[in-house]
Amino acid sequence: MADRITYGHKLFGHSELITFGYRITGIIKSSSNFPDAPAEIAELEKTLPEYQDVHSKGNKGDKVTSFKLKAFRAKTLGLLAALAEYVTAKANGDPVIMASSGFEMNKARGSRFMKPIEQLNVIIEKPNEAVTQVKRVAGAKAYAHQYTTDPLTSESIWVTKITTSPSYTFTGLKSREKYWFQVIAVGVNDRQTAATPVSKVIQ
Repeated sequence: MADRITYGHKLFGHSELITFGYRITGIIKSSSNFPDAPAEIAELEKTLPEYQDVHSKGNKGDKVTSFKLKAFRAKTLGLLAALAEYVTAKANGDPVIMASSGFEMNKARGSRFMKPIEQLNVIIEKPNEAVTQVKRVAGAKAYAHQYTTDPLTSESIWVTKITTSPSYTFTGLKSREKYWFQVIAVGVNDRQTAATPVSKVIQ
């Protein structure tokens, strides 16, 4: 069977789909394998913050919010499908280029899709510190704890600490500065599931 991109991200919840979208745009824009990124990249960069805003601030039980979330989800999946087609054409059968895009590949072996990280807790109790904490994810072999400075964009540079623990304490952060935090659970064959980024102001 030829290598091809699969669409397991269609099973993602809103939070994981938003994070996945940020990841794909960031990888494609920064990769030398994709120097002529299509217009869908800019459109996805515009859509994701709006999608995230509705998801984080909207009333989930409200019909209007539900309609907006469904619309943003459909648009995001459509844009990701277009980007997957672009990557496939650009790779021209080269599995290395295809895999470098961040999309899942059909030949990746291992466990089934990892369950999404339901909630990321960022605890701010001590000056210049932040603790990132999630529940353990079945199949996860390691956790990538990350932070970046505000504002959050597809070009944000993340400081990453890899541990086997679902919690980590970052120190040396600037007081009264706003940071964004994220945790990525990593399983076999680099299968990943990421939390929706959370912002906090440091003591």
